[in-house]
Amino acid sequence: MAKSTWLVSPPGPGGKWRASLYRGTLAVACVLTTGSLILQIGFAFPDAVHAGLIWVNFLVVCLFFILVIMETAQAIRTRRPIRYLIFELFLILFLIGEFVFLRSRYSGEPWRPGSSVILIQIYLLVLQAYFIWVLIRRGYEAGRRLFFLSFTPAATVSLSFILLILIGTALLMLPRATHGGLVPNISFLDALFTSTSAVCVTGLTVVDTATRFSQLGQIFIVLLIQLGGFGIMTFVGIFMFTFGQSSSLRGRLVMQDILVREGGQQVASFLRIMLLNTFLFELVGTAFLAVGFYSRWHAWPDAFFAAVFHSVSAFCNAGFSTFSNNLESFRDSPLIVLTVSSLIIAGGIGFTVQYELTMRVFHFVFGKRNSPLSLHTRVVLRVTAVLLAGGMLAVWWGGDWSRSTWLETLLASFFHSVSARTAGFNTIPLAWLAPWTIVILMILMFIGGAPGGTAGGIKVSTAGMLYYSTRSLLKGRPHIEIMGRTIGQQAVHTAFVVSGLATAFVALSAIALVYAEPEQDFLVLLFEVLSAFGTVGLSLGVTPELSPLGKMILILTMYVGRVGPLTLVLGLIKKKDEALYTYPSGTIVIG
Repeated sequence: MAKSTWLVSPPGPGGKWRASLYRGTLAVACVLTTGSLILQIGFAFPDAVHAGLIWVNFLVVCLFFILVIMETAQAIRTRRPIRYLIFELFLILFLIGEFVFLRSRYSGEPWRPGSSVILIQIYLLVLQAYFIWVLIRRGYEAGRRLFFLSFTPAATVSLSFILLILIGTALLMLPRATHGGLVPNISFLDALFTSTSAVCVTGLTVVDTATRFSQLGQIFIVLLIQLGGFGIMTFVGIFMFTFGQSSSLRGRLVMQDILVREGGQQVASFLRIMLLNTFLFELVGTAFLAVGFYSRWHAWPDAFFAAVFHSVSAFCNAGFSTFSNNLESFRDSPLIVLTVSSLIIAGGIGFTVQYELTMRVFHFVFGKRNSPLSLHTRVVLRVTAVLLAGGMLAVWWGGDWSRSTWLETLLASFFHSVSARTAGFNTIPLAWLAPWTIVILMILMFIGGAPGGTAGGIKVSTAGMLYYSTRSLLKGRPHIEIMGRTIGQQAVHTAFVVSGLATAFVALSAIALVYAEPEQDFLVLLFEVLSAFGTVGLSLGVTPELSPLGKMILILTMYVGRVGPLTLVLGLIKKKDEALYTYPSGTIVIG
């Protein structure tokens, strides 16, 4: 049903009636499939309820037969090639063959839906996945017409994160997502906080991920991290280009704006490289981490699950861990520490920089000439290197290393310089660090990583712009010059607006949190606010103790930090107010 002709009324007598019947049957099948799948995965029921779900699945199979028959008849009537229905016809033939096989093997027993045969269970799983895919596609097509292209890119990004957070909250409140039996073992506010932290790739937690959530709940969390880190609108873009809907100029420009790309013709290539890089890095990271975890546990299933979870969490700069003490038990393992650090850096430099570096590797391998790196990439790499080196020196100088070897000291200093900028993993308790080192970490958290990626904060490009503009001003130069290039005033204005809005929002959030938590130390609360705004996830231990109001403040801070204060403000503006005139220039004394 990938290219159904039933979405519009087919020609001939009764065409509108047949189209309505088809759409209604498809809607019922999708709703039954989704509801049945949620009930089976998320709830624990007695056998009588499971028997009812078996009959629901049988009804879904019958509806599938009806839909395929209607599609085939319509294809014959309109002389449409049957090859478009090859997958659906294959499922029909497979089920018929399966039924004949079961009847011949169990000829003395009456056949009933839900026979405990593995082939039927696999078939139902495939059929459920099929209808879920149809539902997602139909939902995307409807949302594309009614929602996606009706808003500015900033509003689209902001609303998409809210939608994903709400879906994640509902999933985490399923009884089987927590160790709670028949009822959810987590409050709505804690589920909302965890979902926001996962979608915004922060890592702050109010409940212990290792002990409160079941493996199903941890799977939900890592999926939210992947969607939030990769960007739900990136998946919308993949849908656009996968389904051949990239020819729309409006759609192409929207995705170009969302992905921070120049040159609309490169958007499709950029999306493919993003997807390839993401899963390649996570796959390699999973392999190295699985070896490292297996060397401790000697159990491949546990090691593999932990490796997948931490690889995704690290590349997406989330900081979530399936261990109660995060990675403190592995601070003496160079394999794990360096693998996680590499994934954090790769995810934190942004997809634009990843794209350029990947294309350079491809050109080098295939003997093509490489063009120079863009100014953006060079600034991001230079500022990132400076922050990593400075942060490592500060952590090494201000830490209590009396309980660590020289190797552990070196690894922990480097790791926390990497993690503090956007990830939130830790291999040592933060209590080992001096107060002035904590302040350095707060500065790193406020700066964050690179734009167009998984990092939060004001971004390293903004920090670099502030530095170069200040240097040009002190030298008395009228223009901002960076690496032999002159920067336009629009970019300079944007950098100051972003940093100004971020500073104001952090100040307001800190004031609100101090009001909500008057018994807590101000430096501790400011650290939590900066960790939430920078989508870092490091904590001085106060997050689980926050009041409901304090949790709501951090939820809002994490959301604004992930979306960006400027993006959020622009999302509230329906259209730009472009003046067709200019006033005479004036002078204001500054300083």
